Amino acid sequence: MAAHPLGARPTRQGQYEKHGLDFRMTADARPVLITGATGFLGSWIIARLLSTGSKVVATDVTDDRSRIDSLVPPADQGAIDWRHCDVSDGYAVDALFAEVAPAAVIHLAALQIPACRANPVACARVNIIGQINVFEAARKHGVGNLVYTSSIAAKPRGPANAPANLYGVFKKTDEEIARLYWEDHGISSLGLRPFIVYGVGRDDGETSAITRAIRAAALGHAYELPFRTESCFQYAGEVAEIFARATEAHWDGALVSDLTTEVASTDDLLAAIRMIVPGATVTTAEIHRASPTDGFDNAPLKRVIGDWPATSLADGVRETVARFRALEGGPAAATAAGAARKNW
Repeated sequence: MAAHPLGARPTRQGQYEKHGLDFRMTADARPVLITGATGFLGSWIIARLLSTGSKVVATDVTDDRSRIDSLVPPADQGAIDWRHCDVSDGYAVDALFAEVAPAAVIHLAALQIPACRANPVACARVNIIGQINVFEAARKHGVGNLVYTSSIAAKPRGPANAPANLYGVFKKTDEEIARLYWEDHGISSLGLRPFIVYGVGRDDGETSAITRAIRAAALGHAYELPFRTESCFQYAGEVAEIFARATEAHWDGALVSDLTTEVASTDDLLAAIRMIVPGATVTTAEIHRASPTDGFDNAPLKRVIGDWPATSLADGVRETVARFRALEGGPAAATAAGAARKNW
């Protein structure tokens, strides 16, 4: 991800100017607190926040920072204030908020579909109790800017017109928790529904197969996607930019928003991979993975942060190929490394 990954550059007044967009940042010396910070999205968001000088308090239950290592140079990681916190522990969350006094919170901590299927009770503690603990701490300590991850999995689908798995049920519950904290306590929040997000560091969850396919092509390996699907494929750099901008905005209400309305297929993905890596031996299995393909709405998000230039599927694949080659070698690794550094 570039220092300003959508091509926007900050002016001395702290604005972003790109494609006619004038996005005013909120000047606040207090930190942004991120839960689930060592995960895929957390690592990309931290990289984006550090690139513009934001203070970051990063918390998780694991000390595995391999994803951060792939995105942030070691010399820059000293600016991250690392803390250990289990969001299912309400006392620990409350103490963290009291000590840190964050200007904004990005709540990412969650367990994904495979973990929810294998251990639903543990996932409920993290995904539901953790949501309540974060909102309760925000209420007690006056945090006025709370952004959290919902998911496309929360959207209804199929004959039951409901989420298709426990992860989706938990995420839909999180949206309702946010709504009630607005109605009962006036806590504004923004729930963002990422779809299939891809990029370096995406190595967990069912749809990480998309990133694995791009990595295989970049390094000259064969790979079969375990499913076909139609969905919204989003580059991690763009998603990180969206989250970062949301921490600098102000709004009222418990908003929930999709990030994009653009739908593509795995066939489109393979076409993009083969355009960037001619001769790539990446295929798809015949199993179809059901996913919503309509009813998307990112108007609430646009009302909060304005318009932003989207990253096309081809450009996102191109950047991801370059990053994997820079990190792990492969064809044209030296060229890719230079391109990745140029676009950081």
